[in-house]
Amino acid sequence: MGEKSLQVTNRPGEFITCLIIMIATIVWVQWTSILLSMAWGIGLILLIYSLCKLRSLRKISIQIRDTAIVALIMVIGYTLYHAFGEIIKNGLAGHDAWSIILSRLSLILFVLPFALAAALTKEKPLYLATGSWGKTIYFPWIFKGPIKDPIWRFMLIFLVVVCGIFSFFMDWGQPQFLVLIGYALSFALINAVLEELLWRGYILSHFVGRFGELKGLIIAGATFGLYHYHLGFSWPVCLLFSIFGIMMGGVAIRSKGLVPVMVMHFVMNVLFVLSGMIL
Repeated sequence: MGEKSLQVTNRPGEFITCLIIMIATIVWVQWTSILLSMAWGIGLILLIYSLCKLRSLRKISIQIRDTAIVALIMVIGYTLYHAFGEIIKNGLAGHDAWSIILSRLSLILFVLPFALAAALTKEKPLYLATGSWGKTIYFPWIFKGPIKDPIWRFMLIFLVVVCGIFSFFMDWGQPQFLVLIGYALSFALINAVLEELLWRGYILSHFVGRFGELKGLIIAGATFGLYHYHLGFSWPVCLLFSIFGIMMGGVAIRSKGLVPVMVMHFVMNVLFVLSGMIL
């Protein structure tokens, strides 16, 4: 999942196949039981074995095999994350807000298999770095557009606009508003850091390395959005999150790191909590 194995492909059939594998995997593990998720994982192992055999005969690209491996790691990570998250929620029954916040710490178990895979293969993920606020970003298409700005100014304008929009959905006069702010900051810090490590640090890095920036961004962004289904969002809302995931992935690519997109993710999560979308 990184620089040592960059093998960018432009064959559309491989890109579509890999996109389908990732989408099918993230939908399946959220929609079914742990046992059925394990069955999917076994199916991926058999697929990987078959692809390795075919690869030796030069009948298939390494891209599809590598995507099946990433999907298998995702099954393992999601299963651990979801199981331990449920244990935390059950252990804190009656403390709904804190159970949700602390259950996000189980994302560490989602990140861990990807980190171990990168360590074992000795590959350095492309965007597992601080990132630069001074890199150029374009409006409205991140990579292209009539307006260009440094990331820090683009981010400032973006955050002012979204804060202004969300302000209309907040109940500023509620008696527990200060407590809600505490919840929002706690949730957003845990969630933003761990999700960015996972989705942009490891997964986006892998697919950009294999398919280039645009196609890699589509695969990682689409999968990121659909992953939110288990958090209680509908599939149409998850598709909107996919668009947002593509935007955040673009910021990570342009900045060559995670800190700018972590800040973006953090502020959005705070606004989601304060507006009642989360918690």
